[in-house]
Amino acid sequence: MRPALAHVAPYQPGRPIDDVRRELGLDHVVKLASNEGPYPPFPAALEAVARAAADQRLYPDPGAWALRDALSARTGIPVDAILVGNGVDSLIKLLCLALLDPGDGLAMGWPSFISWRQGAGVQGATVAAAPLTADGAYDLDALAAVVTPATKIVTVVSPNNPTGSAVDPRALVRFLDALPPHVLPVLDEAYFEYLPPGGHDGAALLRDGRRLVVLRTFSKAYGLAGLRVGYLMGPPELVVALGRVRNAFDVNGLAQAAALASLEAGDALLPERLAEIRAERARVAAALHELGLPPLPSTANFLLVRLPSATEATGLADALLRRGVIVRPTAPFGAPDALRITIGLPEENDALLAALAGARAA
Repeated sequence: MRPALAHVAPYQPGRPIDDVRRELGLDHVVKLASNEGPYPPFPAALEAVARAAADQRLYPDPGAWALRDALSARTGIPVDAILVGNGVDSLIKLLCLALLDPGDGLAMGWPSFISWRQGAGVQGATVAAAPLTADGAYDLDALAAVVTPATKIVTVVSPNNPTGSAVDPRALVRFLDALPPHVLPVLDEAYFEYLPPGGHDGAALLRDGRRLVVLRTFSKAYGLAGLRVGYLMGPPELVVALGRVRNAFDVNGLAQAAALASLEAGDALLPERLAEIRAERARVAAALHELGLPPLPSTANFLLVRLPSATEATGLADALLRRGVIVRPTAPFGAPDALRITIGLPEENDALLAALAGARAA
């Protein structure tokens, strides 16, 4: 084994529903741990998957041309500046594989999305972690301060996972414009669709001519987490370089068909879904305040609740699990004293709040 791997902790996914049912003998389990969208894929996406199923004896389109054409038309980014990948996590690993050598540096905020730390660690690169602001967003001044001559990638995860807070768009522009030329900035916008009006837009920054990489996904708002499809927008020469290290057929045909149909259907259906998520997020946040568990402000589809200690966070997660509600302890993300709670359907959120009240009263 390469020595660098000794320092890389494997990703710990959220507990599957069936696993918890079997272990605890529960009839009904609610999963609010992994930030999936609460709604199924759009009907048009399911129909596209059914149509595409008959052709699955063939390899998928390695260039995802139909999907890239549609993404280009919607974002204004040229097709040769777009790369479709097997979810954002896969694209993070490709960036690290293509750009980082042992001794190179990656700068990021912390607590944040663990895959960035893992991707750098696998390559033997170092990670410089900057603290977040008090409300859980990336502190861009603190992030700029940890950039060194060895830094090759600087990552801004916004809205940040696991905190849910987003950076100010004007501060982001100032930060990008002040970065030294040897650093490639990456804006991880996995939760882009949940941003309020006036939030940052990585595609707009690219159209303005900034040297930047932007990551987005169909896993969250579009309800396609199980099919694994995301996309990268950035310099065309980087897209070419990533093509040298990616698997040729890394996005399956069903995923491509579903994502393409979702883009078209989302114009009419996505705004209502997003409005419902925002309303439920506000309702759950207010209820958490009443329970003495005030969450950080969030612009995503989840909330982060801090407890007095890591022991109490783990204990509350276990108590909720025994009551049939799965939430996410965030120690792997750098917040051992906190729990991340995905916003679900109203009845799922009701189950969460009832379980929390019971656990707090016990």
